[in-house]
Amino acid sequence: MRLRSGFPWAVPLVLVVVLAWAGYTGHIWEDYYITYRAAKNLATGIGLTFTAGERVHSFTSPLGVLLPAAASLLTGNTSDTAALWIFRLMGAAALAETVLLVRQAFRRLAAGTVAAGLVTALVLSDVKIVDYTINGMETPFLLLFLTWTWWALVTVPPRQWLHLGLAWAGLMWTRPDAFVYIGSLTLGTLVFRPTESSWRERLGWLRGYAAAGLATIVLYLPWLLWAWSYYGTPIPHTITAKGLFRPEVTAGQLWEWVKAFPGRVVADHSIMAGTFLPAYGFNTGWPAWSIHAAFGLALLAIVLWVIPRVRWEARVASLAAAVGQFYLYSFVGFATPWYLPPVALLALVALVLAWGQLWTGAGSGPDSAFGVKWQRAGLGAVAALCVLGATTVALGAAYQLRWQQAIIEEGQRRQIGLWLREHARSNGDTVFLEPLGYIGFYSNLKMLDYPGLSSPEVVAARQRADSHSYPFCWSELIMDLQPDWLVLRPYEAKAIRERAPEVFGNFYPLARVFDVQTQIDAIGWIPGRVFLQNDGTFEVYRRRDGLPRGVGLRPINAAALTRRDSWGQPAYDSGPNLVAHAPSSLEFAKPPRARWLSGGFGIFEGAYADAKNATDGAVFSIQFIDAEGKTKVLLERALHPLDALADRGLQSFRVGLPANRAGRIKLEVSPGPAGNNAFDWSYWSSLLLEFPHS
Repeated sequence: MRLRSGFPWAVPLVLVVVLAWAGYTGHIWEDYYITYRAAKNLATGIGLTFTAGERVHSFTSPLGVLLPAAASLLTGNTSDTAALWIFRLMGAAALAETVLLVRQAFRRLAAGTVAAGLVTALVLSDVKIVDYTINGMETPFLLLFLTWTWWALVTVPPRQWLHLGLAWAGLMWTRPDAFVYIGSLTLGTLVFRPTESSWRERLGWLRGYAAAGLATIVLYLPWLLWAWSYYGTPIPHTITAKGLFRPEVTAGQLWEWVKAFPGRVVADHSIMAGTFLPAYGFNTGWPAWSIHAAFGLALLAIVLWVIPRVRWEARVASLAAAVGQFYLYSFVGFATPWYLPPVALLALVALVLAWGQLWTGAGSGPDSAFGVKWQRAGLGAVAALCVLGATTVALGAAYQLRWQQAIIEEGQRRQIGLWLREHARSNGDTVFLEPLGYIGFYSNLKMLDYPGLSSPEVVAARQRADSHSYPFCWSELIMDLQPDWLVLRPYEAKAIRERAPEVFGNFYPLARVFDVQTQIDAIGWIPGRVFLQNDGTFEVYRRRDGLPRGVGLRPINAAALTRRDSWGQPAYDSGPNLVAHAPSSLEFAKPPRARWLSGGFGIFEGAYADAKNATDGAVFSIQFIDAEGKTKVLLERALHPLDALADRGLQSFRVGLPANRAGRIKLEVSPGPAGNNAFDWSYWSSLLLEFPHS
């Protein structure tokens, strides 16, 4: 692509801004290390995967992993820091090209020098555009190919089909969901671009777009075929993990989302406002004026396309921004910060083109010189306020991210990863957590991350779990997967404790707390403090020795019982024990996949400490009752602890259960041979349903 920008100062300006940002903040996004672990494995000959020996498509962007791998190779795989700076320079160059393309388009469209200067200033003061250019993400390349697409559609250069084919292929190589922007920009052009003969001329455009689509397929297909042969599927595992429990999108569902979109925008400002806010800037401590201004500008940008008098090039960008917001609200459902820069760029292009139209119109109408002066003064004031506001937010975000990098990323998450590496029994130790990047890279252990970006095991466990919501399904996932380590935020641990307290009580004692909250509190003023506080404390738990391996576990406590009859009072939990005085009868559901029941039973020591006031024994029975009501005895054992030393204390057991059959498990304790239940202080202990993983 040959560009004659006419703005030689634009490139050094972009480079100075983004590299100064990198130097001051030092910011490295968490997800960079998810991708870089796979990139470095590729560069060092291990393979393009997160965990050695496992072919898992643990990244979404092909360019986002291949370019860091190339950067690592350029350093001889000797310096991760140097590799990152090489990748940052690549990103800075891509953003510089992006700015040049926007400025060239503005010049060709006669949008005006002032508008070109304004769009440059707003792009370089947008927090996420600048930060995601240098923090290790694929964002600047996405923005480059996105801008190239819009530029080729609205300026109609020679061999437009080739420009579009290259740009579209670049978008797909950068992020597979980029077809959302390819389709919306192309549709906007077909609808809004003026034409002399409506259908004939548009038919010619369609031929060109078809040729561009064919070029895109030719250029992107090699990656799809390679990924299919290497991973067994062309679909990134990250997409599988994130979309696991999304409903199937039918035409009816899509229409319902379209109808609900305006209401969702009004009810939930987080995604719309997040367009121009710092990452996770909504409800994390940023001033109200910045949130309201960001929401207002983003909302204005996505409605410009419905206004007929707005120039068509702006309407194309506006429609694409609106479709991007719809995609985020409906398919993503969260203000995911790295998804927002393309929407922000399209919104800025649409807004500034519309602003430039007003600016130019103010000087060409029949109004008096006095009127023109005041119209332009008002427009200038609006532009100045936008640049001032964006710059103020950007400076505040730079200060915040400097602390974020120092305290959270380097001082917290990196240290957790290094600690795990030092304390792991072997390189095969497994770690369950949500923040996969730093901890996964610096520990270099097998990660069982939620939602399963690098681990098919987690995705399979999520499919098996009864609960699917974060973090309330975590107790089930942990007991199913049995990782060696848990790395949890306090609110994640709290959710597990409330749902299944035995996870910590019986299986995972606390090993270490990493807490930097006092360092965060010591910062006198910082915007978005909550962003840091969210990761200010992590609790690390270690799996207790002696637990069964290779199977998923589901603890059975009083809450899991469908029947808990026992003498005196219903059965109840006491630590790991389920207290059920004889005679007692307990029942709980047996899922089809459950293959074993393990645990223990016994009679409390006080029941036979005094021979004159002692139990005469009890009979423990485990039965399976199938769906037809047929009963099968799985275990029966009489205990006489007063007379038999072997019957004292905890009696361990593990019984097989009928495979692939649902039913009920009944636990019965009967009084001794005389039918006397005095001192029959019986209990069951640490009951576990065991599930094979295959």
